[in-house]
Amino acid sequence: MVLGGFAGTILRINLKNKKIIKEPLKEDQARKYLGGPGLATKILFDELKPGVDPLGPENKLILTAGVMAGTLCEGGGSWQAVTKSPLTGLWAAARSGGFFGPEMKYAGYDMIILEGRAEKPCYLWVCNDLVEIRDAGDAWGKPVPEAEAIIKEDLGEYQARLAIVGPAGEKLVRFAAIMNDLCRAAGRCGVGAVMGSKNVKAVAVRGTKDIKVNDPETCRKALIEIEKAVRNNPLYALYAYEGTPAYTGSLNAFGALPTWHDRSGYFDRWENVSVEKLRRNYLVKARACQACSYGCERYSEIKSGPYRSPPMGGPEYETIDLMGPYLRIDNLEAITRASYLCNIYGMDTISTGYMIAFAVECFEKGLITLKETEGMRLSWGDPEVLVDLTEKIATRQGIGDLLAEGVVRVAEKLGKNAMDLALHVKGLEQPGHSPRAIKEMALQYGTCNRGACHIRYHWVGNPSMFKATSGMEAYGLPDPSNISPLDESKEKAKIVVVCQNCGNVHEALGTCLFHTSSPNGETGLTIKRFAILLSALTGWEINDQELVKAGERLFNLERAFNIREGVRRKDDIIAKRWRTEKLLNGPTEGAVVENYERMLDWYYELRGWDSEGVPRKSKLLELELDEVATHLENSGISLKE
Repeated sequence: MVLGGFAGTILRINLKNKKIIKEPLKEDQARKYLGGPGLATKILFDELKPGVDPLGPENKLILTAGVMAGTLCEGGGSWQAVTKSPLTGLWAAARSGGFFGPEMKYAGYDMIILEGRAEKPCYLWVCNDLVEIRDAGDAWGKPVPEAEAIIKEDLGEYQARLAIVGPAGEKLVRFAAIMNDLCRAAGRCGVGAVMGSKNVKAVAVRGTKDIKVNDPETCRKALIEIEKAVRNNPLYALYAYEGTPAYTGSLNAFGALPTWHDRSGYFDRWENVSVEKLRRNYLVKARACQACSYGCERYSEIKSGPYRSPPMGGPEYETIDLMGPYLRIDNLEAITRASYLCNIYGMDTISTGYMIAFAVECFEKGLITLKETEGMRLSWGDPEVLVDLTEKIATRQGIGDLLAEGVVRVAEKLGKNAMDLALHVKGLEQPGHSPRAIKEMALQYGTCNRGACHIRYHWVGNPSMFKATSGMEAYGLPDPSNISPLDESKEKAKIVVVCQNCGNVHEALGTCLFHTSSPNGETGLTIKRFAILLSALTGWEINDQELVKAGERLFNLERAFNIREGVRRKDDIIAKRWRTEKLLNGPTEGAVVENYERMLDWYYELRGWDSEGVPRKSKLLELELDEVATHLENSGISLKE
């Protein structure tokens, strides 16, 4: 009997021997890890040996959609790629929206596990019970739109949904993305390079099966309640009418918009890259993922000029910042062009923009010379540098071959003081949120299991900046009314812990973060509403407290994966610039993270970890991770009681 909400089958494909296995989803495992990326993390922990080369055939790539994907739950168009990252060498998960995840479940699968490496470029065709490994033929080497058209033509199935890599993934750019629906991206941590390393161009899925529901009437009522709560959310208008580019102006007003390689939190020409300018001049339309009433994606076009770009998704806020103010660029046409290039080559816009800024500062300080750039001068505010280097990185041409390795490897190769300039945690480059202007973001960057990430689990700045709690007071979130973004108090550690635990619930269940953010528990997709819907789908009678505990369990499981790879306190320390250099101008001028180590101590204490950041045995047992504790001890890792 198929468990309600889930497709009920795990598809495992060995690319070397072409063996295809269909495994039944185990209900006890699905409940304990909530399915989706939570269960995928447990599979990785059990099946990967520590020290495995992320780009070697021993690594595994798991494409998975959570229990909410494919239902009518708001934001349920999500899917994730879970693997060991070639950028950080640690646990990685990258989420994307669109329609691929639900289609995978309609084909009958909760996850697809790719093992080994194919002898030659191929793509996978999964259509209900049919599973085939097919020659990638002319699609290999082609940009995403062209390759997708070739594969659909080869299949004769134009309704298929593809998770696909571009040339950046094939060339193992360490921050290559897996694209779907042409311009949706599982962007961070280099999951596209892992897919490219396996000689897999794409996974194409098509399904016509139903998703079973245990209690249809209660499910229907829960979905109506969720839709009403989401539409009454004050953030609905922001996402529907402006999308994420609206954050450019609001973060700049707070002095939290990383500018000039994060020397400042304020960009004086921000209006040239604002949502108003995008909407007035380049916006074609807004688009939505499956089962989403927000429709936050912007679809833009540059009709003429040197940065002419066909209609395509983007640019989103992160792209605008990292390819705009972060480089002191105020040319929105060049930013849109660079965003377009990242889409067709399949590359993370955050890490791409970051690497260009890092290169410019290294050039400014003489660490990169005209010899390395083949005569190209790298300077701040130059749109030609942005567009040219984006293409060079994606194709590994010239200096792009070096920059494609990510900031830690490049800094190590350059030597001298290059590492002092590298703004990252655990090898993942900084996104568009200043940790000196939002101090809890510093702690989030330091402790997030995939590295310097602003959004994995929950956006931690909501409580102090916007006094928005998203209904998390019931799980220990402190009253934000008197907490400033610039505070470095113990309350900040509490905010980060609660946001990470609660945020891991929606990540595992397979919905978008934006639907869970709200001023309070009255609107938005809260944990309590998740519990009611999940119970109706599965018949589990699960409550909100059990869900939050599962979120904490998953966070500690991810940490255990990283602990096994050698992560300790030293890896949770944020970049030197954030701890020692003051922001230069704007509303947060003079801000610096002064008390980071103390905040980290408080965080470890609240987590139940020791002073080196290793989960205590008692905490792992409390979270029913007994076998994880045993595995760590058998691996020679000492766990304190």
